[in-house]
Amino acid sequence: MDASFVRRDLSAMTRESLWTVVDSILAHGPSLNDRAGATGLALGYVQSGKTTAITALIAAAADSGYRVIVALLGSTNLLLEQNHGRLIQALGLDHRQDYRWVVMVNPSGVARTKEMADWLSRGRTVLVPVLKHAGRISALAKVLSGADATNMPVLIIDDEADQASLNTEVNQGLESRTYDALTQLRAAVPRHLYVQFTATPYAPLLLEPDDHLRPDFIELLQPGQGYTGGREFFVDHADVVVRPIPTLDEQAPRSLPTQLPKSLVEAFGSFVAGTALLLRSDPTAAPVSMLVHSTQRNDVQARYHFLLQRLVRRWTEVATTAQDVDALPQQVMDERGRITTLGAPDVSDHDFLEGVRFALRETTLWLVNSVSDVNKVDWKVAPVHVLVGGNKLDRGFTVEGLTVTYMNRPASDQVDTLEQRARAFGYRSDLLPYCQFFATPRTLKVLRETVDTEYDLRANLRDWLADGHDVSTWARHVGLLLPQGTKPSRQTVLTTLSRFNERPGWHQLRRPSVDPLVRDQNASIVEAIGLLGAAPADYGRLHHPTLWLPLDVILDQLLTRWAGVEVGSSPGWRHQELLDLLGRLPDRGALTPLLLMEHPEGGPRQREWDPELGFINLMQGADPVRRPGQPWYPGDRAIGGVTEDPERVVVQVHRVRSTEPGAAPELFTLAIHAGRRGVVRKV
Repeated sequence: MDASFVRRDLSAMTRESLWTVVDSILAHGPSLNDRAGATGLALGYVQSGKTTAITALIAAAADSGYRVIVALLGSTNLLLEQNHGRLIQALGLDHRQDYRWVVMVNPSGVARTKEMADWLSRGRTVLVPVLKHAGRISALAKVLSGADATNMPVLIIDDEADQASLNTEVNQGLESRTYDALTQLRAAVPRHLYVQFTATPYAPLLLEPDDHLRPDFIELLQPGQGYTGGREFFVDHADVVVRPIPTLDEQAPRSLPTQLPKSLVEAFGSFVAGTALLLRSDPTAAPVSMLVHSTQRNDVQARYHFLLQRLVRRWTEVATTAQDVDALPQQVMDERGRITTLGAPDVSDHDFLEGVRFALRETTLWLVNSVSDVNKVDWKVAPVHVLVGGNKLDRGFTVEGLTVTYMNRPASDQVDTLEQRARAFGYRSDLLPYCQFFATPRTLKVLRETVDTEYDLRANLRDWLADGHDVSTWARHVGLLLPQGTKPSRQTVLTTLSRFNERPGWHQLRRPSVDPLVRDQNASIVEAIGLLGAAPADYGRLHHPTLWLPLDVILDQLLTRWAGVEVGSSPGWRHQELLDLLGRLPDRGALTPLLLMEHPEGGPRQREWDPELGFINLMQGADPVRRPGQPWYPGDRAIGGVTEDPERVVVQVHRVRSTEPGAAPELFTLAIHAGRRGVVRKV
C-alpha cells in the first residue's frame, strides 16, 4: 500500500504520519489485545483526504488479521457509489489478481450469507461497503451472524460518523432506526473495532457517557501537502478569496427566483474567466468546477439550474460571434482583471477569447438532488462543470477541481452543518489564485469564526489527552468554543448541555469579597498593573483612566490573580469559565481596553449593597437626556468599543463603596465584556 502512496506523490513525512496514526488506531483493536468493542474517532479536516486514511487503515487491518471490514460509506446511494468506487480504486481491487480480497456491497439474505461464509472459509478478506440505512445495516448484521463471523476480528469504519449514525430520539428515551441497527451490527460481531471518521466531531464528543458511539479514543489526522482549508480561505487569504454578496441576494425559503441574482452572474463570470485562464495555461488542470448552493428545496434548485442554462446559452452565443475580447460579457472581463491581479498568469487577448469560448462550450450543468434524473456527476464527460444542489452536496460529496462556490442559502445555526456545507475546505492549493467564495456576510462571519472553533477543538483535545485525561471527560471540563448564535449540532442527538456566554453581554462581579485581606490583595493587583496612574480617556461626559494592554497580559497580571471569586461567591459570576473563554479567544495578543470606573472627582462610586446580591446597579447607565452641543455619556455598558465592535473584549475595574453605614471605605470589583463567542459543555 505504501508503494501506491509513493506513486501518488505522498511525501515521506505524510506517509510516516499516516502509518503512525493507523498503527495507533489498530492498537485499540481486538486483533492485538483482548479488548473488544472499542470505539475510536479519527478527526480530519473537511475534504482533507480522509479516503487516503481510510484506505491505509483498511490495508493495515487486513495485514494484521481482520477478516471482515465493514465500511459505512454514505447515507445516499450517490455517496455510497462515489466512495465505494474511490476505495476500490485506491486499494487496487479493480485490477489486482492475488485472490485475497472479495467485495460484497450491501449483502443481505440467505444466498449472500452462504457466499460470505464460503469466502471466509477460503481465507479471503471480505470488504463490505454498506449504505448507512437501517435496513441495510440490519441485513448485514444477520449475514455476519449467519456466516460464522462472530469470533473473527472485524473492523467497522463509519465515514461522516456525526451525520446519520447518531441517535436522533435520545431525548425521548428511544433509539432511532439507524442507531438501533448499528447496535445490532456491533452485537453481531463482538470482537470488533469501530472507527468513526469525521471532520466535524462536535456531536460525537458531546454524547452521553453510556452512548455506544461515544469515542473511547481519538486520533488526529493531518492533511496532506497542498491542502487548502478554512484557515487559508477565511483567515489567511480572506481578502483575496472571500466575496461577500448582498443580503438581499439570499434565497428566500418559499419563493422561486425569476432571474439570477446579480451576484451569481458575477460569480459565474469569475468561474468562466478563471477557467479560461487556467485551462489555457494548464490544460491538464481539468476538470474545473463551480458549486451553486442556494436552498434545500428541489424546485428552487431546478429553477436555478434552468436560469443558469439560459445564461450559459446566451453567453456562448456572445462569445462565439465576438470579434475580440471587448465584446465578451462585462462580468467576464472584470473578473479576468481581478484574477490576474491576484496572481494568476494572464494570456493574450486571442488566447483568452478562445479560452472563454471553450469554457462556455464545455460547461456542463448538473442538478444534484433527490429527484433529479442527472444526479450522478460524471467528471469524465467534460472538462468544465457547474453543480447546482442543496443537501445532497452537504457532506462527503467530492467536487473535483472546485474553484468557485456560490452559497446564498441562509446560514445554518448548526456549526457542523455549515462547515460541511461550505465545501470550500479542501480546494487544491495550486488553484488558489482562481478560487472565489461568494456568500452573505452572516455566512462568512460564522465560517470565519468556525475556523477558530476547529483549531481550538484540536488544540484543546491534544492538550487534554497529553495531560493524561480521558476522552470522556473532555466535554464536561473543556467543551467547544462556538460562534455567537450557533449550536454544535442537531438538538435531537444531544442532551443536557451547558452554555456559557451564549447571550453575549457584560459579566459583573456584583458581590466582591469584603474580607480585608482579599480587598487589600485585589487593590495591590490593580495598583501593580498601573491602572491607578493611567491617563484618563474621553468617553463623552465622563473620562475614565484607561490602559490598552494585550489580553494575555490582563489575564496573567489581573484576572487570574483576582481573589475572592470562588464558585457561588457572587450571583452569576463564573470566574474560571470567564478565564477559560478569554484564554481560548484567537487573538489574545490584541490590545484590550482596561478601564478604571470611579467617581469623576476621584475615589469610589457609591452603590447600594444587598447582602445576597451584592452591589445594585454596579454599572452606571446612560445620561437620560442628550442635549445638542453638550457632552453625553452613553453608559458603562456602551464604552470601550463594544457598540462599534461587539466582538471586542473590554475589562472594567470598578472602584466602589457601599452606601451602608459602617461599610468598608472602598473596594475593587470587575465587569467584563467577553465578546460574542460562547462555550458549550456537557453537564
